[in-house]
Amino acid sequence: MENNKTIQDFYQSYNENGRIERHPLEFIRTKDIILRNLPKKSIKIIDLCGASGHYAYWLAEMGHEVHLMDLSPKHIDEAKNNRKKYNAELASITCGDARSLKFENESFDMVLLMGALYHLQEINDRIQCLKEVYRILKKDGIAILSYISRFAAMLDGFTKGLIDDPLYCDIVNNDIFTGRHNNQDNKHKYFTNAYMHSTNEIYNELLATNFKNILHYAVEGFGSMINCNEYINDKDKLKKLLNYIRITEQNMEMIGISHHQLVICGKNI
Repeated sequence: MENNKTIQDFYQSYNENGRIERHPLEFIRTKDIILRNLPKKSIKIIDLCGASGHYAYWLAEMGHEVHLMDLSPKHIDEAKNNRKKYNAELASITCGDARSLKFENESFDMVLLMGALYHLQEINDRIQCLKEVYRILKKDGIAILSYISRFAAMLDGFTKGLIDDPLYCDIVNNDIFTGRHNNQDNKHKYFTNAYMHSTNEIYNELLATNFKNILHYAVEGFGSMINCNEYINDKDKLKKLLNYIRITEQNMEMIGISHHQLVICGKNI
């Protein structure tokens, strides 16, 4: 089982709590996709790798019983402190590893796994994590899993001017050909060690852990390739942007250009 110390060290100095303000399109689109897959009745949800709790509290405000877990003690403290921002309580906030969960079998109607898959470079660890999600998910439950495109760093390189750094080019090349994102010099803006999936790869890992009805969604879609600020701050432009991202969200030719993807799936019972 791989050691997560490098990742934990990264998040000690990274402002994950402010990420939704820095990436509003990702937050808007993720909520939209989750909302479309939520039943109308109140359900029991766990937000694994839930960081400081923005999705968890949002779901709790809708009346769901929401549990949050994250590997980082810093994120757990932030989640507890964020309580005052929301009109809801979380059922539990715990620190833990998504590869070894303390929850009983088939105890959740919905499982969100919003980070672990792109922080586990070894396939055995990712498979173990997916097995745990499968185990705690009810027979008729829904799993919503996040992963990062194999081409995300390449897109960032050209949109943010990072590609001029030979070190960054090495990182991009490694991502494309191996999926392993290794930031050996610990340059903060180059992210931490991670794993970048192809759509075929995530599909095969889900099949290997017995999931079914697998649906892929591009989160930002082609929004990953443009400067979205003028659209985010203009109601009419934002409506148009979200409309076209939604129209193309499950088009396989478009999914790979999105920084983030969500997979919706269920149990093969």
